[in-house]
Amino acid sequence: MKKQFGVYTFINKQILSISMCLLSFLINIRAQNNESVSMLDVSIPGVIIVGSYTQLIELQGKPNSSFFSTVNPINPRCTKECGIVSPANKLQCEYLIYDAFEYLHVGDSVQLVFVDLRKTDLSVYIDDLEIIKSLNQNKFISKISKKGWWNYECSEYKIGKIESHYCTNTDVNCFHLDYTEDPYSSVIFTFYNTFFNKKIWWIEFPIMRIGGIVH
Repeated sequence: MKKQFGVYTFINKQILSISMCLLSFLINIRAQNNESVSMLDVSIPGVIIVGSYTQLIELQGKPNSSFFSTVNPINPRCTKECGIVSPANKLQCEYLIYDAFEYLHVGDSVQLVFVDLRKTDLSVYIDDLEIIKSLNQNKFISKISKKGWWNYECSEYKIGKIESHYCTNTDVNCFHLDYTEDPYSSVIFTFYNTFFNKKIWWIEFPIMRIGGIVH
């Protein structure tokens, strides 16, 4: 009887150990998901986030301008970091430029990739986080810290001059948050970094390479 009891105890301990490992694994996955920004959680009233080209034109009209380019289905950084060889072929795409918004157009699909908060009074919602043109840097950091998106020791931010989209040589702070749809890219929030202005300027969303219009 003692032997049987010992066997049962051993089995119960093994089951408990496996259960704890599984629970830890699930918690870790959930934590990782909570620490990244997903395009599926982004919404702007009256603005297409991801959809068809037809829907975009019907809702927001024709773009002010556009230009053609190519995109690689796999982020080039992945070649160095995980050894995946980028495919030789590139996808033909078109960038559609509106006053405050920029889209990537592939086939009949479009995805929002850029928002200039200076040029719109609309709110950008990411999950339950509301971002408006008057949002200042300190309040933004406080909000994303509470959501688990920001860690001063591990998260990335850059202080410098503007380098993309606008060649104004303006002092800015760029905050890079992990992106669910492409683990090798970041959602970039850019703030003015002048003495009188610490408000948000623009948001850049990477291409959705996981479950998006580029695979």
